[in-house]
Amino acid sequence: MSPLVPVLVPLAATFVLLSSAGALAGGLLARIVPAGSSAEARIPSTTLRALAVLAPWILAALGCLALASPDPFTGCHCALHGLHHPHLCLSHPAFALPLVGPAALVLGAWLIAVTPRLFRLAREVLASTRWAREIRRLPAQREGDIAFRLHDCGTPSAFTVGALSPVIVVDRTLWEHLSPDERRAVLHHEQGHVERGDGLTLLALRLCMALSPVPLGARLLDAWRLAAEQACDLHAAAQLGDGNTVAAALVSVEKLHAQHLATTPPHVPALGVGAGAELERRVLALLDTRPGPGEQRLGNDVLAALLVTLGAAALTVAWPGDTFHHAVETLIGLLIH
Repeated sequence: MSPLVPVLVPLAATFVLLSSAGALAGGLLARIVPAGSSAEARIPSTTLRALAVLAPWILAALGCLALASPDPFTGCHCALHGLHHPHLCLSHPAFALPLVGPAALVLGAWLIAVTPRLFRLAREVLASTRWAREIRRLPAQREGDIAFRLHDCGTPSAFTVGALSPVIVVDRTLWEHLSPDERRAVLHHEQGHVERGDGLTLLALRLCMALSPVPLGARLLDAWRLAAEQACDLHAAAQLGDGNTVAAALVSVEKLHAQHLATTPPHVPALGVGAGAELERRVLALLDTRPGPGEQRLGNDVLAALLVTLGAAALTVAWPGDTFHHAVETLIGLLIH
């Protein structure tokens, strides 16, 4: 057994507790703010919406980092603070032994709560990976510089499949019923998802939700999905120089969906053209936009969140010394004594 186990187990339990509390707070806040409200609409950035899902785990990681690295620019904090409470110190892991038992109970309860969701997500990822492998074997079609595959999906839909190497898929029935301009609009929309890496972002967000023992983040994930769709709508409008064409494509797809009365297969990670209650908001956003032709910079939300996290981690280590670290250790000591 590693000599660091006595301190790593309590740190892992602290991470679980902090992330669970953050997920609970975020989920309750999302339920308080009505969907489609002005408060929600004032958050246009897809990165900020992704951060709303990732925030509990980012903050928990920063808290554990502060605990594991108290003021690295000074001497040993254990000698300064005495032994009146347990210490989460990588230099003296034996001081954390009183916390191992309670921490193990916390981790065990957490594993029991999240394991079914993790297995379910793993099955969906494996099924999606196999399906993406089959799609890639189909002959590639091209429209300008956009590659895509035509496939009989069973429902008129367009989407990307695959997290690391996404592929654009368009149903043959949908393709045959769209006008040339609408075809280009759909393809540019899906290319926006590819360039943004939305498949990878969706996987990361769903993993965070699966790891939470408090399943209250569906509203936050739905908000990110809608923002991502709107961002790709605007990308397509910018490429075509006409938001009306993209809006017409959205309406055409919705009409075909209504005619076929079918749903997208559950194993397909459909990131493409959506419908239902979101359709009106997306169409109105496009009609209110007067884009000109040109390139629109698209970035991956998870990578942007990672950069923010790295900056916050550097600040956490450098400041404000061991004050937070000592306060948490003292609280833990009061709870177990």
